[in-house]
Amino acid sequence: KHILTRWEIRDDKLVAGTEKIILEVVTQREVCCHTGGGMTWDKAGNLYLTVGNNTGNVADKSQTDERPGRSSWDDQRGSGSTNDLRGKILRIHPEPDGSYTIPEGNLFPKGTAGTRPEIYTMGHRNPWRLSVDSKTGWLYWGEVGPDASEDTPSTKAGMDELNQSKGPGNFGWPYFIGNNIPYVEFHHEDSSYGQPFDPKKPVNKSRNNTGLTELPLPQPAMIWYPYGLSDEFPLLGAAGRSATG
Repeated sequence: KHILTRWEIRDDKLVAGTEKIILEVVTQREVCCHTGGGMTWDKAGNLYLTVGNNTGNVADKSQTDERPGRSSWDDQRGSGSTNDLRGKILRIHPEPDGSYTIPEGNLFPKGTAGTRPEIYTMGHRNPWRLSVDSKTGWLYWGEVGPDASEDTPSTKAGMDELNQSKGPGNFGWPYFIGNNIPYVEFHHEDSSYGQPFDPKKPVNKSRNNTGLTELPLPQPAMIWYPYGLSDEFPLLGAAGRSATG
């Protein structure tokens, strides 16, 4: 598990015995990768927390492996699930007693079946470096994409993203990347192909999904860029990709 805790600090030191567990996120340790990369606060005292997809890192295929025993390679059980805290940005309001409450305006209203009320945004792969604009309250972060260097029949060229959220939403992974560019459904059982996922009607039909089947419409990235030169954002140049700085 990943554990979010709060401690008392005296004289710049954590006080032993004061730890209170606020939130636990179940994770797998079968394979690497991605556990998240940041926390920040807004002026209302709400805590934002990024949680990575916690899935096997596959570069040459979409991360939607639904075969039995392969759930650690299926981002539909985390990032694409409305009922899982992985692949999300969470928004909670920590309370002094170590508990937390849910602010109004998260992605799913409290009590909605098949959802977690802590979710503010979903559809993330590897989100980093959260920042809240102090004037607008809008949220910004970097999103590290897959390692694929070019489009192939089974995947899309990897892109990193710089994202902006003016409110709760779905940012598409593992079905879409960049400007809502769709992956093609890949059947790992027989290496055959289906149709491109539809950004106008995103659905999660994975056997590993514990949440809703019909998902919120995906939001496109604010800025997206590959390893090479970007047609849309040429000022970014061409080099490595690591939207964590």
